[in-house]
Amino acid sequence: MGNVTEKISALRVAMEKAGVQAYVIPSSDPHLSEYPPEHWKARRYFSGFTGSAGTLVVTPLKSGLWTDGRYFIQAERELRGSGIRLYRMGVRGVPSYPEFLARELKNGDTAGLDGSLFSVSEVQRIKDFFREKGIRIRSVDLTEGIWKDRPPIPRTEAFLHDVKYAGFSSSEKISMVREKLKEYGADSQIYVRLDCVAWLMNLRASDVEDSPFAVAFAAVTPGETDLFIDSSRVPAGTAANLRENGVTLRGYHEILPFLQNTRSRKIVLCDPSSTSYAVYEALKSNPDVTLREGPDLVYEMKSVKNETELQNIRGVHVEDGCAMAEAFSTLSELLSNGEPVTEYTVCELLQKARSRQPGNRGISFGTIAAYRANAAMMHYAPKPDACSSLERSSLLLVDSGGQYLGGTTDVTRTFALGPLTDEERKAYTVVLKAHIALENAVFWEGCTGGNIDILCREPVWKYGIDYRCGTGHGVGMFGNVHEGPQNLRRTDDTVFRKGMLITNEPGIYTEGKYGIRIENMMEVVDAFDDEYGHFLKFRPLTCFPIDTSPVLTDLLSDGEIAWLNSYHKRVRETLAPHLSGKALDWIGRHTRPLSRRRAG
Repeated sequence: MGNVTEKISALRVAMEKAGVQAYVIPSSDPHLSEYPPEHWKARRYFSGFTGSAGTLVVTPLKSGLWTDGRYFIQAERELRGSGIRLYRMGVRGVPSYPEFLARELKNGDTAGLDGSLFSVSEVQRIKDFFREKGIRIRSVDLTEGIWKDRPPIPRTEAFLHDVKYAGFSSSEKISMVREKLKEYGADSQIYVRLDCVAWLMNLRASDVEDSPFAVAFAAVTPGETDLFIDSSRVPAGTAANLRENGVTLRGYHEILPFLQNTRSRKIVLCDPSSTSYAVYEALKSNPDVTLREGPDLVYEMKSVKNETELQNIRGVHVEDGCAMAEAFSTLSELLSNGEPVTEYTVCELLQKARSRQPGNRGISFGTIAAYRANAAMMHYAPKPDACSSLERSSLLLVDSGGQYLGGTTDVTRTFALGPLTDEERKAYTVVLKAHIALENAVFWEGCTGGNIDILCREPVWKYGIDYRCGTGHGVGMFGNVHEGPQNLRRTDDTVFRKGMLITNEPGIYTEGKYGIRIENMMEVVDAFDDEYGHFLKFRPLTCFPIDTSPVLTDLLSDGEIAWLNSYHKRVRETLAPHLSGKALDWIGRHTRPLSRRRAG
């Protein structure tokens, strides 16, 4: 089908036939993924907005797209001329989409949505807004008949993630889940999230771009563990290994009938935020199933990495640092020689350098190489035929990461390519101060992500600035680059524990001018014990220089300069034995100690 307005018109026709007065299309899939396979990117198909987060709402007369601060600039550009209004989430006075629908619909109206694409908690939130007005919800898929050229569900070959990386076999992990279920008075749990299925089964594939997952569900029940997957894509050896670990293979589409028809009594622990509404309704319809609300146990368990995982992840960051040194030393050489270089050139250099590292399995997300004003769009993605050329001035922001058998990486650096304005230098230094504040943080065990987030924002707030995104996110083990439950954002209530991974990425984004972000991955480690309890701190995992050329040293304290010099000493001593030639020279130049005499 043609343009966005034609697609929205076709959707309205389908809505009228189905008897619904509104239709909601999220960005997720039946696994509640942040980055779904192409088969489920209906929101992008109908709206034309390509960002990873957003919700499209269509009524007979209006249509709107809700997205967060990472995508305000991008969404405004991509929605232009579509007739779809942009609603900026988190901005004062902007209604949420359930609030919008509660205002637009009247008593007796029905809002349609595909229940397989929404969590139980999200549907309940919508119902809460609708209750007083008597608005109903109907689970219905209206996209299938319109989206004629819809890509098929992916079925790449599944493979095992070796115990030497995972730390425990799948049977050991299943046993840990069963023990944990007892604590909640339950004996079963259904796993919808692809990262949870991957971790529990030690199974990977390439169904999701830049994330090593297989499209599958899993169920742990008394005496049985089931994996719902297209078995034709599971090699004989992998299938045998799963069976040896007590796993029964069932068809991917058997999940809902299985839940509806199983006849042995079960107490199923159900996490409303990690269970799709369709799975919940199937469980609820079964008289032999008792639902008990509680956390997704695998989601929580895998957030704390075991010692084998941590050892691998630490090693992977050395490999990743070497790859980046190779890429950026080449970039520096190209620029010095006056050769034409674009943002996309940077993406290619990083991808090629990482691919040469042992155990690399591609990138962990689409590389963000953003020059000048492009960097104000937090998730800007250059393309070969749509990108900016680099010049010997202003700032270049590069956010990239790799997938390795030993772990997942995510790192951002902002580089001065030449002369900067005083405004750019001040903003860069403020971001660096915020970054260092979090790196140096010591916090009481029991603090949440919301508590810790403030420690990083405070140096930015002092200048009357804020950033419309979280300060950091969890990262998977050869998994999602964005992994919960831990996050650094004001609303996060997850308690941080030793062994968790988190990113530290404050930033300043000024539309039409520049964007600045400095990001390290960090590990939560022990700090000390005293009469007040146990305290934790962060240890940086990322091993790569932070550009000091833009720094206004008068804005840094002696302690901040000492931290930066200590970090660079560790980077140099760690990477140098693995490097040679121009990459080694580049690391040497970019890890020289910073002193006040070198201001600017």
